[in-house]
Amino acid sequence: MPRLRIACCCLLAAAALAKPQAKSAGKEPKPVDFDDTTITAVPFDENGVKNDDPQPLPRKPDYGRAATERTLEPGTHPYYSPGYQNNANYPNNYDESLKVRGSSGQEISISCDPFQLESHSSCYWDYLSINGQKFCGTRTVPSIKGTLLTIDFHTDYSVTDKGFYCRIVVPEPGTQTTASPSTDCQCGVRQTRVVGGTDATAGQFPWQAGLVSTGNTRSWCGGSVINNRYVLTAAHCTEGSSPSEIQVMLGDLRISTTDAGEQRFSVQQIINHPQYTNASGSGWDFSLLKLDREITFSNTISPVCLAEAGQTYADVTAIASGYGRVGAEEPQATTLQHVQLPVWSQSRCQGVWGTTLKSNMICAGGYTEGGRSVCMGDSGGPLVTEVSGRFRLIGVVSFGRPCAVANWPDVFARVTEALTWIQSNTADAQYCTA
Repeated sequence: MPRLRIACCCLLAAAALAKPQAKSAGKEPKPVDFDDTTITAVPFDENGVKNDDPQPLPRKPDYGRAATERTLEPGTHPYYSPGYQNNANYPNNYDESLKVRGSSGQEISISCDPFQLESHSSCYWDYLSINGQKFCGTRTVPSIKGTLLTIDFHTDYSVTDKGFYCRIVVPEPGTQTTASPSTDCQCGVRQTRVVGGTDATAGQFPWQAGLVSTGNTRSWCGGSVINNRYVLTAAHCTEGSSPSEIQVMLGDLRISTTDAGEQRFSVQQIINHPQYTNASGSGWDFSLLKLDREITFSNTISPVCLAEAGQTYADVTAIASGYGRVGAEEPQATTLQHVQLPVWSQSRCQGVWGTTLKSNMICAGGYTEGGRSVCMGDSGGPLVTEVSGRFRLIGVVSFGRPCAVANWPDVFARVTEALTWIQSNTADAQYCTA
């Protein structure tokens, strides 16, 4: 079987755009020292904000990657940019990171209005990031929900604006309902089976998604349909991108050809895993794409089942699929490809990858003779295995030694480690029965 591919670096490079009053390139701004004063709510008459919201969040910036963690009791908790309470612009060179959760582990939400930060097409200069999605300018900040909210506020060395006023709502425990699986659809079911070769057929991998630049047809990363509204992909595919820059192709068997039942979706929201940092090597290479509308399932488009909690999937045979290169020096495929890969135990894989391998990663491939793997362009794509007649998503293509190097398995983000995060951030979607 010919090689399929690995997607170690399918990063969307953020353009380095010059600003007025430019400083020397690459020089990080020094954070401003702020005190440990607890902010108390005050009237915002000019903006029509009432002074009746309880328990404003204490503010103590933790510079760098460290985050202040807050556990909140039920109620509404204001969170706003420094200076906002005095009708002043937010400061330059400011960084604040918060991790907020409810006192009983319940789903909480955040929404922001008014909102006004320095504008940039990719929110490169000043931004408020909520669970990996950046907001700037006067963009509408929708209600974002999750059992954990990771909030980052960053400003650079020049240009400030009025800032924002957000409310974090923590409901009473037991007052929420979780969407139950739909009985109208089933996950992990496909219309045809693998019978040698590497070209997929229509409906063989109906959960396969392709990420494309808006208006284009050539995918540069893959993904997996997991319910009627979300696609799971790799964070290194979406980091630094705004939703308007990405579209998702479903039911796309042949690149640049309109296939029967093919659908194109815009992206409404990008949710990167809060623990993902590309530079740290800590893993957590997951990203959720909320599509602009519900998916209409068909014979060629349907969701994959998620991995089962507590399963390692060591020594099973899995299947990777994608539109990436068919070799390290070869062009990308023009038809969806697939390859069977053996899953390694964690201890065996650690013997090859050493401390690079984390518990949130899973290894597959590494044939003695080489020649079969994922490759560049497959990032974010699915690694699935069949369990009791249903296909379950056990990995997301992350990195490796491109491509198909003998005895070197490829590394995937381990889905079992992210199940709680996935489910809490897709609670507004409908899952199919497993």
